[in-house]
Amino acid sequence: MNAVRRFTAQEDGALLGRFEPIEADLLRLATKQLLEMLDSGSADPELAESDGIFARLLPDAYRDDDEAAAEFRRYTSVNLLERKALNAQIVINTLGLSAGEEDAAAETDTAATDTEHRQPITIRLAPDAVQAWLRSLTDLRLTLADRLQISPDGVVHLATEDTPFLRELYDWLGMLQEELVYSIDV
Repeated sequence: MNAVRRFTAQEDGALLGRFEPIEADLLRLATKQLLEMLDSGSADPELAESDGIFARLLPDAYRDDDEAAAEFRRYTSVNLLERKALNAQIVINTLGLSAGEEDAAAETDTAATDTEHRQPITIRLAPDAVQAWLRSLTDLRLTLADRLQISPDGVVHLATEDTPFLRELYDWLGMLQEELVYSIDV
């Protein structure tokens, strides 16, 4: 029996994606948080230099030459962070408004926000949007890897009550990324 595919290719090169409401809400929230972080790094380059998350998002171009790496980062980091923010904004725009935002905009009653009663959403990704999604999913996973303190060998070193949720989110984003790559590779 074939599993239902999340992304399906269209004849015009676009992809259609299907998300349960809770999945879209979770991805929207995580991407909005990523966007806020990227915006803060663009606004404050010193923060971007001192925060370990940015070291994962903007690795050194010259590993054996700290001075050259710092110089390269000084000239490129703001532009790279802005491009990453643009990619994240594309993901948010593609997903549309959350149930709460839709309700606030339409001034409907709060019962409609119940996830059980909401229908799955379908999104359309143009080829350039697919690339933005792939880049943002990578950025989300890198950010979570830093937060979870995942070492190069894949071991999670964070031990808090949030660790199981963050680990599941990290794995889900990886699965989503794999499904997207598989859909464009078919």
